[in-house]
Amino acid sequence: MKAFKSISLCLVFLAMAGAARADEKSAIAALEKLGSRVLFIAKDSKEYSVTITKDTFNKGEGFKASDAKLLGELENAVEVAFQHPDATDDWVKPLAGLKKLKKLHLEKTKVTDAALDSVGKIATLEYLNLYQTGVTDAGLDKLKGLKLLRALYVWQTKVTEGKAKAFQETMVKAGNKDLAINLGVDKDLRSANAVERLKKQRASSEASAKEAAAKAAKAEAERLMAIKEPKFDKDVLPILKRTCVECHGKDKQKAKLRLDSFAELQKGADGEKVVLAKKAGESELLARILLPDSDDERMPPKGNRVSKPVADLIKRWIEQGALQK
Repeated sequence: MKAFKSISLCLVFLAMAGAARADEKSAIAALEKLGSRVLFIAKDSKEYSVTITKDTFNKGEGFKASDAKLLGELENAVEVAFQHPDATDDWVKPLAGLKKLKKLHLEKTKVTDAALDSVGKIATLEYLNLYQTGVTDAGLDKLKGLKLLRALYVWQTKVTEGKAKAFQETMVKAGNKDLAINLGVDKDLRSANAVERLKKQRASSEASAKEAAAKAAKAEAERLMAIKEPKFDKDVLPILKRTCVECHGKDKQKAKLRLDSFAELQKGADGEKVVLAKKAGESELLARILLPDSDDERMPPKGNRVSKPVADLIKRWIEQGALQK
């Protein structure tokens, strides 16, 4: 007797499942007759996308409000797009019971905050487009339960930027750190996770740049230290061109001093020599280079201090006779 009851229950469940599948197939067929497009995700997939259009493609009067109940039968629909300007809040209501819906396009329809009562019940929703609809700040609060929502478009609605930010923060606190909100061209509120990834990438890039700069500085220091007998034309002039010639060159001569050639260097500043061969300690050029950062007379000016290896090379050059070549 118990076995008979078990078999009977199984048959009932199978019949119910078959009826559900039949209802879904019937709904799909009816929608297609109304001009809607149903596209399966893959050849052997049960999942599909549905597009409700106003264009009937010569298939009668097309989709209307009374046909919205068909949408509630689409249990394997993963995407629904209303490309129908007459779509209203009532058209959206049947979607509330769908268990697989991930993407919902409501852009350029007549939906308002009332539609979001139904949308807020679609727990599987990841993408929601409300572009050019009548939704407001108040409507966003109806979406707080959408834990999987990743993309929300509210451009050209009555949703304010302040409310969008507050809503995003609320979702983050609830555990959804992947929600990004679009408010228009170049007005994207990146998700918390995206912002965190960018911070890490930036920090990594900065660390890499610092490491590369440190390696380059070390290599340059080693190169300069390897120059045992520096000469002006080959070794000193390139340094002066990078650091000093902007203020002490042909176009500008601060303190009437030019450092853009060996001949000009010999003329000194205001008639006074700035380099005394073999007398590094008495040479004004080296003295200025070694001044502290706080001194306005330092060469080069603040923010452009030459490295110790550079200063040491100039010192060696002077001590060895300050030769041109």
